[in-house]
Parts: sequence; structure tokens; C-alpha cells
Amino acid sequence: MQISTEQMFQSIVDRVNHSINRHFSRATGAARPQAISQTATPIDTADEPEQTFAEWMESYVNLNAAVGNSADISGMMDRAIAEASRQHGIDASLIRAVIRAESSGNPNAISHAGAMGLMQLMPGTAAYLGVDNPFDIMQNIMGGTDYLRRMLNRFDGDIELALAAYNAGPGAVERFGGIPPFSETQTYVPRVLGFREEYIRQQYAAQARSRNYTAATDSPR
Repeated sequence: MQISTEQMFQSIVDRVNHSINRHFSRATGAARPQAISQTATPIDTADEPEQTFAEWMESYVNLNAAVGNSADISGMMDRAIAEASRQHGIDASLIRAVIRAESSGNPNAISHAGAMGLMQLMPGTAAYLGVDNPFDIMQNIMGGTDYLRRMLNRFDGDIELALAAYNAGPGAVERFGGIPPFSETQTYVPRVLGFREEYIRQQYAAQARSRNYTAATDSPR
């Protein structure tokens, strides 16, 4: 039987996410995040990556301390967004809008479901995309943009469907034949598009100011 790329992807996602859920199920004394996948098909966990959660949390603690003392988070994000935009052919304003909607620009963000970093990568997705440290600004933005590009390719460049897939999963978009009727996703898509429009307007305004300044300095006195 031939195994498709999507099936391989889902297998990796399921295995890593199941490992994270098992970690939380054994935790005591602290509030536990909600299960990452409550409807996932049971899988063979013999070779699941048991150390993934501990390793990433150690990275989180270390990076949190380092970033807390850094005055260049914005600059690091700008450089990462520019590089991701160049490599994956996605407008920087869209990448920036997704980051704002996902994490409000916090590189240390962790959701109740276990999504991590600026573009809120789930553990299985991060592993599939080759993101070793989801709290690293460059790795997270490159991985998130890579995934967004995959969604754009899958849905023939339709930005709304790609964003819906980023939020709810491509399977849900295909199952419902469009943006799924989930309140979170229904809110998420126009929110991201609104942020993107805002960034585009800011970009045009900055370009206009630059042209006006150049014209003023070049005019005869």
C-alpha cells in the first residue's frame, strides 16, 4: 500500500502530540493543558519521542531568560520575517499578521493546547517541519511560514482557505468545503486579513513619506 506525504505527516504529528499528551496526563499538582487531540486514532507508541516535551521546555526556559534581557526582539523578528518572505514567496505583511494573531509577537507564548512560539506551532507540526526549537525566533518563523506556504499551495493560493487551514487544519477545510463553521476559525480568518491590511497601509504610508522626503531634499533651493 502506498503511503502519501499527508499520511506520513499525520503519523508524525499524531506520535509527537500523543507523547505530549501522555506527559501532561502524568503531571500532578499543576493545571494541565487541554488534550491536544481528543479524537485521534490510537497509535503504536513504541517509538514515540518521549523526550521531546522535556527538551523543548528546557529550551523554553533557557530562551525565556535570554530573550528577557534582549532589546532586539523586534529586529530579530524583522530579519526572520524578511528571510521567510524571501524563501517562501509570501508577503511579509501576511506573515506579520499571522504572528500577531497567533502570539501577539511573544516568542515564548505557549497555548493551552501546547502550541509554541510566535507562529504557535504544535509539537508534531514543528517536528515535521524540522523545527528543533519552536521558541527560537528564526526557526519558528521559518517553520510557520513554510507551513503557511504548504497550505497556500494545497488550496491553490486562496489566502482565506490557507488561513483557515492554518487555524483549524486542512482536513477540516476540505471536509466542509470552505472555512469551517468553528467560531474560532470564523473569527481568526478576517482578523488576520485585517491585520495584514493594516500592515500594507503602514508600508504604503512609509513609502510615501520616503518619496516626499527624497523629493524635498532633491528640489532646487
